[in-house]
Amino acid sequence: MIPDVRIYAVVGSFIAVCIALMIFNFIIIRYSKNKNAFSANYNNKWGDVLSKQVIAVSGKKPPCPLKHEKFLLKNLCDAEDLVAYACVLQYLKDKLPESYRAYISKRHGTFQKLAEIYSQKTSVERACYADFVCNFPQIADGAYGPLVNTLVSYAGDSSVHCRTNALRALCSIGSVHGVVNALQLTNHKSLFVHSHILTNELLGFKGDKEILGAHLREKSQRWNDSITVSVLQFITATEATAALSLCLAADSTASRKSAPSAPNVQYENHLTKERGTDKKIA
Repeated sequence: MIPDVRIYAVVGSFIAVCIALMIFNFIIIRYSKNKNAFSANYNNKWGDVLSKQVIAVSGKKPPCPLKHEKFLLKNLCDAEDLVAYACVLQYLKDKLPESYRAYISKRHGTFQKLAEIYSQKTSVERACYADFVCNFPQIADGAYGPLVNTLVSYAGDSSVHCRTNALRALCSIGSVHGVVNALQLTNHKSLFVHSHILTNELLGFKGDKEILGAHLREKSQRWNDSITVSVLQFITATEATAALSLCLAADSTASRKSAPSAPNVQYENHLTKERGTDKKIA
């Protein structure tokens, strides 16, 4: 028979574990509430800032571009502020696209400076900024903007997450030379690239895929096997899509030519009825 002391020890240990779990759950709940309140404060802060800028770019109030640029450079260096700013900017992009384009068109230099600031930070923070650019490719000021070169330098990072986000951002911008240079840098540094992930990123390219495929084909013999496989898969998929589009267009054109127009059919039916009536009268 088990002594009473052991039974009390087991029961006491069970009670202690239950109390510890209750305290842990209480801490997690409080942390989640504080985090939600903290995120709401960040969103409200950036909502007020962008509301004033929307009013300014619409001409209803004199803008202060230098003041706003200093504010962005000071606050967006923090990743949490960048995430909150992105949420509010996405809302502006969805609900007020014209104001969004007007606002972004005046901020290209600011986002380039932020990219240079993040290049001095950790890999996780660089990956966060590359993801921000991927969601808002208009901030790059075109496929040949200075921001593209900074993103290419991100592609040489030791972190897979940072390299992947940088390549995704370049594909979202639609920069042919940016993607090619990023792959060249990755190959030169002998960095690991998963062929499946790389193929998916290339297939998401927003520019002319045929031009990108032609440039990648020229460089493919100089790259490692993983990049070469991804490039060949991308070129094959692009060519197959183009061929399918041509076939569908040809079939659509042929069907339009072979099908008689509706008015002609109605006219022929009308003539047939009249001829039948004439025969009866005769």
